[in-house]
Amino acid sequence: MKKVWRLLPLCLAITALFGAVTVYGVSSPNFIIDEDFIGGGGVNDSSSPGYSARDSIGAPVVGESKGTNSKTQSGATTTSDPMLEFSVNTSSVALGSLLTSLTRTGTANFSVRNYTSSGYVVQVIGSTPAMGARTLANMSTATASAQGTEQFGINLVANTSPTALGSNPVQIPDSSFSLGQAASGYATANNYRYNSGDVIARADESSGQTNYTISYIANISNNTPGGSYTASQVLVCTGTY
Repeated sequence: MKKVWRLLPLCLAITALFGAVTVYGVSSPNFIIDEDFIGGGGVNDSSSPGYSARDSIGAPVVGESKGTNSKTQSGATTTSDPMLEFSVNTSSVALGSLLTSLTRTGTANFSVRNYTSSGYVVQVIGSTPAMGARTLANMSTATASAQGTEQFGINLVANTSPTALGSNPVQIPDSSFSLGQAASGYATANNYRYNSGDVIARADESSGQTNYTISYIANISNNTPGGSYTASQVLVCTGTY
């Protein structure tokens, strides 16, 4: 009779942290404008060695202009307050009964958007699934799934192996506004990795909403003790300024 191993749900929690904020406006020795809006006729680019901006007269221009020391947001008048919105849409992942001849998989979803910052990073923190002191081996470097080898790993892209699994980051409304991406080590299809504390997703400037899918894989070997394995993992989203 084959031994059966069961891996119980992994619980994902949410924490959001914010850093110090520096906001630049249009200024001179005598005035400062935190946010400006120009409407009416063509589009001109204004630039100098340390600064660039796009001026709109007429058709609306929406987006970010920045130089070495400052940046502006173009578009309708908006609040100058920085914003970081982070939502985890999956509370648990059940990988089911594990066999040496079968890779178990699962997915979880979260989304991030930020405004008037220099971007954000998302970290995953927590152990691999454990039964008492015994934990499943983590995939410390990005590696392909291998049945019969004890492995636990994740990535944040669309995969075709060991099965069709996951999705590439989805930009809302599109890639001209939203700039989130899977981080290095978690961005290669069919390769999985897990290290507690790793950055798994990031944006390097202000970004509209990006929807992410975490893909999980678990394999066991003949030496993996049978029993019920559980894990609690935390996603931490931190704004960068």
